[in-house]
Amino acid sequence: MRRSPTCRSPRLLLSLIAVVCYLLGAAGLALATYQDRSEPLSAHGRGRRIASVAIAGVGAIVHAAALVDEFRTAPNAALSLGDTLALVALVISVTAILMALRPGKRGMAALLLFVAAALEASFSEGTRQFSVGQPGWELAFHVGMATTAFAFLTIGMALAVAQVILAHRLRSRQPLGWLKILTPMESLESGLFQSILAGFAVLTLALVSGAFFIENLFAQHLVHKVVLAIVAWLVFGVLLLGRLRFGWRGRKALRWTLAGYTLLGLSYFGSKIILENVLGKHWG
Repeated sequence: MRRSPTCRSPRLLLSLIAVVCYLLGAAGLALATYQDRSEPLSAHGRGRRIASVAIAGVGAIVHAAALVDEFRTAPNAALSLGDTLALVALVISVTAILMALRPGKRGMAALLLFVAAALEASFSEGTRQFSVGQPGWELAFHVGMATTAFAFLTIGMALAVAQVILAHRLRSRQPLGWLKILTPMESLESGLFQSILAGFAVLTLALVSGAFFIENLFAQHLVHKVVLAIVAWLVFGVLLLGRLRFGWRGRKALRWTLAGYTLLGLSYFGSKIILENVLGKHWG
């Protein structure tokens, strides 16, 4: 793989606009949901909810435009770490916006918009130093599935952490404060396992489609990536089976989610950082 010149684009400014929109949308949704929980009969939050969803939607459009502009500038360049995390953040933000349309999911939507803003702010820039030649639809499909799987599992990870914190507050009879926006617990738990199930299904597609690009695991520098991804897939599979057969929840679900998420993160990003930034190579 040959190195390609670093791409310069207005992405940084567009990313900043997207981050601001996500934060405003998240804050508006959180405030409106908090008011709804505190004053169930109040009708003042409806306009704030609509405005918050609209602002977050503008952020997602600007976010997508930034990525399209960068890919158009260097269509054959391999995704950088920043590009990959920005795609994950975009999937999370779109999912959050769709969740915000449902009354019981708006608190979770606010949380996920904060997560999307943090990812986009932290990884808005990255050096695209390798070229992958002329990418076909097969590679685009694989990358899309892998990115979407990681995004859904990131959602599951965030909701698992939130569920454990909320359950601890409830058991110890401490004031919930802003955690009140994540109630009822049943909705949070449902969202957690729906996200993990969706991520597991899409990860399966990513692994299957990735098999078409593997000719020699060692020559293509893919052995660690593939092994870690498969082990992560098995961990999430065990978690879903444990949920179905034994009703796993709470801290047990969090531990399994954290284990699978860490393995998948090492597969996607740990191997990428070491291969590209340390060894100066790219897969293939």
